[in-house]
Order: sequence, then C-alpha cells, then structure tokens
Amino acid sequence: MEIATSTGTSELPLSGEVDEFVVRVYERLLAGRRATVAVLAAGLGVSLRQVVEAVRVLRELRLVKDAARSQGELVAVSPEEAQMELLVPLERAIYSERRRLNDVKGQLLSFEDAFNKTQRPQRRPETVVVTSDPAEIELRLMEAVQRCTSEILVMQPCVAQQTPELRHARPLVLEALQRGVRALVLYPHTARGDAGTRSHVRDLARADGQVRTSREIHGRFIVIDRRVAFVPADDSADGQRLAVVYDASVAAFLGGIHDRMWESALDYESGTSGYAAAMDDLRATILELLASGIKDEVIARRLGMSERSFRRHVAAIMQDLTAGSRFQAGVLAARTGLLGSAADRPHSARSSA
Repeated sequence: MEIATSTGTSELPLSGEVDEFVVRVYERLLAGRRATVAVLAAGLGVSLRQVVEAVRVLRELRLVKDAARSQGELVAVSPEEAQMELLVPLERAIYSERRRLNDVKGQLLSFEDAFNKTQRPQRRPETVVVTSDPAEIELRLMEAVQRCTSEILVMQPCVAQQTPELRHARPLVLEALQRGVRALVLYPHTARGDAGTRSHVRDLARADGQVRTSREIHGRFIVIDRRVAFVPADDSADGQRLAVVYDASVAAFLGGIHDRMWESALDYESGTSGYAAAMDDLRATILELLASGIKDEVIARRLGMSERSFRRHVAAIMQDLTAGSRFQAGVLAARTGLLGSAADRPHSARSSA
C-alpha cells in the first residue's frame, strides 16, 4: 500500500532494521541539537558507514531532517511530528477501506438468512488447504476471525519480519478484540527493539489485547478458537506457502504449545524502547545457543533477528565480559552464573499471568 505524505507519495518505511544502535544515533542527535554524520560517528566511536545506515533508517521514519541553512548537518524530529507526516495519511486510507469493508459485509449479511433457510449445515470437505495465494489467505483469515467467539492465539516474529498472513491478521485481530474476543500475542524478545512492533503493541493494548515476549519463538502460527490453525507449509525464508488446518485436534495442540510458552514469557509494554526487563533473558539465551555450537544464521533465525544484529549482540556480550573469543565468553559466562540464569529464574520474578 502506498501513502501520500507532505513530501509526495512513498512506500511505507522500515525497509531497514530499527535496532538499539539506530536509537543511540537518534539520542545523540537530540543531545547535540544538530550534527553531521562525521560528528555523530566520531562521538559514538563507530564507522561512518554505520551512522549513514542508521540515518537512512531515521530518514525513512521521518525522525531526522536536514538542518536549515547548514552544510550537511542533521536535526532530530519529534516522534509526534514524524507520526503526523507518516501515519495520518495511512490511517485515513485504512479508515476508508474499513468503511468499505463494513458496507460490503452488511450487504452480504442480507442474504445470510435466505441461505440458512435453504441449505442444511454441511461438514467442511477439506481438512488442510495449502496455498500461496495472498487473496485466498486473506479470505480464509477473514472467515475464521469473523466466526471467532472466544480467543485468538498468535506466535510470530517482529513486525518488520511479518509474512503476508500475519499482516492480513493485524486489523482482523483488532476488530475481534472490539467484539470481546481475547487475543494473546507472543513475540521473541528481539521484537522489543523493533519500532514497528512497539506501534502494533500499542494498538493491541488500547483494544485490551495481551502481548508477551519469550526467549525463543519456534516458528509462527495463528490459532482461532482452537479449531482452525494457520501455519507455514514449508521452511522457506519467505514463508509464502501457508497451510490452513481445519482440524480441532491440531489447533488444540498448537494452542497447548502457546499456553506453555505464554506462562514463562515476559509482559511487553509498548512504551519502553529496547529490551528492558528481557535483556538478561536474551543474553542468557544467546550464550546458551553459542555454547551449543549452533551456526550464527540458525541462532539468529531462532531468536527472530538478522545475523548482523545477532553479531552485534555477541560483540557487546564479549566486551562486557572482557572476553577475547566466543569460547572464553562461554567460560566466563558459566563462571559468573549467566548461563542458565534465564531458564532457572523463579517464576515469581517474571510478570504474572
């Protein structure tokens, strides 16, 4: 979807990754009023290339702009001002489409009584439908959510890594919450560093949805009333093929997995940037997975982050432990009690259910 802004028409941003370093650059720019990329790099002790990439992400989010009457200097823009420029036109478009959707639904409901009078209830012929057609995925999601009466369970990566069915599900879940349906959404801890996720969590919180983050998110799925499940149909990176499972036993099994992970997960408040209370849990998870000898790309995928972000975390952990190698970091972590600390943390120390 495209949105119109005061600077023209552009695609929705977040093509780059919003992480802690991008937030640091923004904070540095706020503290210094205005600065060039070179000054920011020198002040943060990093390369020009890192700052250039961070500034590109901030520009996409309309959080920085060129200073007036300056040579290459940048100034920070408040999130409220950026939101007005970037999100208001999009919200108008969503509101318009939602009204159109409700009009169509109202027209179709006029024919429901006639259909029910002439057609006997029939058992759904298919148990599993595998599709990569976005239109079919959206229609099956709409049908399932509109029939939902009790709960929607979601396990997913951060918003920046959402697949088509998860994007389609977002407005549907919000509408279901308004009808009194319960929604429990699980993210990995790494989603706490994603601005798009924080924005979505705010929307869920306003509608009384519940969000928590966990050490590892094993795949993604949506379970509706524990009778229908939407799960990946393959292990491909883009995850375009989706299996819609109309089998209550499978949906209940996935619901049980969600229940167990939900119990040990940490409450996520959208107003906090960074990993906050989940940082110790995240660090312990990284150290444990490193100690197991798993490849970086596999760990990053299991944690729901890019390899670049994962390596930054590893570098920060090694620096904190004053370790010269990953092996030494593992030894020092074991000596200081970091390994296993997250898993062994008493349940009372976590957020209550």
